[in-house]
Amino acid sequence: MVHDYIILLSPEREAPPTWYRVDGDRIVRRGKGTDWLPPEHEDGAEAAVGQAMLVLPPQATTLHWIACPGMTARQGATAARLMALEASIGDGEGLHAVVAANDDPEAPHIVAVASQSAMAHWIDWCEAHDIGHASIVPAALLVPAPDDGFARATVGATEIVRGGDTAFAADEAMAPLIVGDAPVTAVPVDTIDVALLRALDEPPLDLRQGGFARRSARVFDRARWTRIAIMLGGTVLASLLISLIAILRLNAEASRLDSQTVALAQTVDPTISDPEMAESRIAGLLAARGGRGGFTGTMAGLMTAMQVNPNVVLTSVNQGADGSLRVQFAGNRAEEINEVLIAIQEAGWRISANAVQQRGARLVADIMVVR
Repeated sequence: MVHDYIILLSPEREAPPTWYRVDGDRIVRRGKGTDWLPPEHEDGAEAAVGQAMLVLPPQATTLHWIACPGMTARQGATAARLMALEASIGDGEGLHAVVAANDDPEAPHIVAVASQSAMAHWIDWCEAHDIGHASIVPAALLVPAPDDGFARATVGATEIVRGGDTAFAADEAMAPLIVGDAPVTAVPVDTIDVALLRALDEPPLDLRQGGFARRSARVFDRARWTRIAIMLGGTVLASLLISLIAILRLNAEASRLDSQTVALAQTVDPTISDPEMAESRIAGLLAARGGRGGFTGTMAGLMTAMQVNPNVVLTSVNQGADGSLRVQFAGNRAEEINEVLIAIQEAGWRISANAVQQRGARLVADIMVVR
């Protein structure tokens, strides 16, 4: 069975993470460590994980609330990201900044900044624990923003304080100075659970963007490419086998027809031994008997005679057992057909013609041509 997982990292790097197993819209189990998969899925861990979210402690990222009045939402997001990088400690090229979605150009843009080395470490950690597709979300953004003062909540193993434009760990040295005399509201655990479940489907800010975005190549990992290559290879092999079988069958059929041809030709000339000899000998015998090249020669004579009038067309041809041809000519007028018949006779062929018949808009004549 496929489950979704929420993994909450501890502020101490070596401390075990807290994990929640999610089924549908509820948390069905909680635990610590990295053994969050059910025992029956230990050999197929990746197949047992649906959606996954890695929640970072507040110390892992720096959050900025930056307003950009007078700009569109997109322009403000770009400007806020650049300003957050400029305000961060360290080389901007070594930092990774992501802006939360915001359709209100007048509202402050929330920007999370982390080092690129830390991002690489978290992504490698996810890959090593079979949740490489997990979203990466700052824990502080899972605490609902209060209307006034501050909200205090426990997310995983960390207590977090969030104000209207700030968020930090409750145990930070500067926390009392930041909070001062402002009211602090405790957020119930159930509210945080609801926020975690909502963020699993729609993260308030996912650090997996830019150079750390999920790669589409993961859909076609090495194992899948191997399976595709095997399937393509099988398809090509099957095609080759089908073609080979067809070629063998055609060769066998051609050999059978050649044998029949030679056998029939030997009834006329017993000295014939192969198909090529049969073709040349039979053609020679037909020519000697006045066949003028057999069917091919007769058709050549007919096509030559038809050139006297291009309006006459040949609509059917049949060869009789005696070698004669029964053909059908069609033309617009009887005179046109007669011109072709005269040309055939002048070429040395004998013809017998039935009466010309009217068929639709054209005249048709049935002709027998003999030598």
